[in-house]
Amino acid sequence: MKALSITLDLLGGLAVFLYGMKVMSEGLQKAAGRRLRQLLNMATKNRMSSTLVGFLVTCAVQSSSATTVMVVSFVSAGLLSLYQSLGIIFGANIGTTTTGWIVSLLGFKVKVTKFALPIIGIGFFSQFIRRWRWPHRIGEVLVGFGLLFLGLSIIKQTIPNLTDSPFVTNLIGTFGSDQLGPRLMLVLLGALFTMIFQSSSAMMAVTLAAAATGLIGYKSAVALVLGENIGTTITANLAAIGAPLNARRAAVGHFFFNILGVIWAVVLFNPFVRLVDFLIPGNPFAQSEQALLLTIPTHIAAFHTIFNIVNTMVALMFIRHLERFIMMILPERKARDESDLLYLSTPLSDTPELAVEAAQKEVERMTDVVIAMLEKVVGILDKEVDRKKLDKTISSILQDEKVTDQLEHKINAYLSKLTHGHLSTASNRKVLSLLSMINDLERMGDHGEKLATLFNRSKEQNLQFSQQGLSDLKTMAVKALETVRPIKEEMAKTEKEILDEAILRENQLNDLRYRLRGEHIDRITKGTCDPYAGIIFSDMLTSFEKIGDHAFNVVEASVGIK
Repeated sequence: MKALSITLDLLGGLAVFLYGMKVMSEGLQKAAGRRLRQLLNMATKNRMSSTLVGFLVTCAVQSSSATTVMVVSFVSAGLLSLYQSLGIIFGANIGTTTTGWIVSLLGFKVKVTKFALPIIGIGFFSQFIRRWRWPHRIGEVLVGFGLLFLGLSIIKQTIPNLTDSPFVTNLIGTFGSDQLGPRLMLVLLGALFTMIFQSSSAMMAVTLAAAATGLIGYKSAVALVLGENIGTTITANLAAIGAPLNARRAAVGHFFFNILGVIWAVVLFNPFVRLVDFLIPGNPFAQSEQALLLTIPTHIAAFHTIFNIVNTMVALMFIRHLERFIMMILPERKARDESDLLYLSTPLSDTPELAVEAAQKEVERMTDVVIAMLEKVVGILDKEVDRKKLDKTISSILQDEKVTDQLEHKINAYLSKLTHGHLSTASNRKVLSLLSMINDLERMGDHGEKLATLFNRSKEQNLQFSQQGLSDLKTMAVKALETVRPIKEEMAKTEKEILDEAILRENQLNDLRYRLRGEHIDRITKGTCDPYAGIIFSDMLTSFEKIGDHAFNVVEASVGIK
């Protein structure tokens, strides 16, 4: 019973720690969501800037798993190249070591219980201050921070009780040997437990607590840390299951980068441990209380940081070779289905603020499909177009309409789930705006299909438009296209000024429709236009005008009116 009680206490402490990490990470994302997106956009072809971006983003959200899952999704979308993603992943590995420093510098040198509960209390009640946004967001971060250290305190209090178990002491004695076999077993154990809990930060905290209480030695602790670097790659690889090829490549790149680093660190284990000891003051092999509480935790945190810095420096020199190797083992196989989600191809539930950015990109891609449809509609209105080319273009337009339907359904489902997550007020408004946009874009796709079907019917029934009538349809189509094209850039803006431009375009399209409709009635009255063709002409004018209405609705949604 005592063993069960100790195990449950340890799991409870770990659960509180993990939940604190989650709450703190989400709070940090809400507080710095837009800045995180700006940091991502800084990732250029320069490998050093990509690495810096990975480091800064991970420091901001305190979760390398969140960063790598986000990178996997953005790579699959084409927002980041595989080359850029590798640099960001390298930087994320360095950024995640900051958690170890926070825990080692505060968790063992300060009486955690003295400030953990007050911080949780301050953070919790500050979230009820609705007048300003920042106390609410900072309050969430403080609650997570306090829970993190409360969980750490429980872990610290529970771990010494493990020494009462003969099984645990025998196991530690076996793994405590300074031989390659036991060392590899510790690496595997570190990887396994990190895979199970999907948090290298949590396992790092357990490792630090075990070393600080004297349960395991310094060398055993850093061997576990090496394993944790392998285990942390499982999160991105799980996120990449079923995702596009580039997403899987980025996840595999993370795995190979970490495992190659662990291999050289195991081979050079003793020299590398001595190097860290030389750089960091204090003797981590001493068994005094000061060494256990102060020296060993900082040495473990330093080992973790120095290992990842050295590994990154080496990997940056061979980043192109790593990229080619990954592309060789995961080659291109088949063309991508246009209706597949691209930017939202992998789960972003751990980074909801960044998921909104990805959703914005997905809606912009849907806009591209609608614009391409209208360009094809303009093309079929050329009087020189032959029947074979016409059939091919109409078939393509109908396929585009199916793509817009499927994209609307998939994006809608994703955004609906996102509204149930932990979003800031601004991001929640953005999600509602995007939901409105995709509805209007889908309706524009329907009208594009209707235009192609109407024109095809006129050809099948040998209904002839007058030369002026066909020219008027082309004029209306071009004007509708000019109305739609700017919305891709405008949907990412919130300035009220863009609404004035949209109103002007909408009014011009409406005026053109009324003028062309009046001229068309005159032609029918004079007998210069086939009345049956005239019905199709009027229906097509209406569809073009409706497309303009929906384009205006998209701009209204972007500025928060609709």
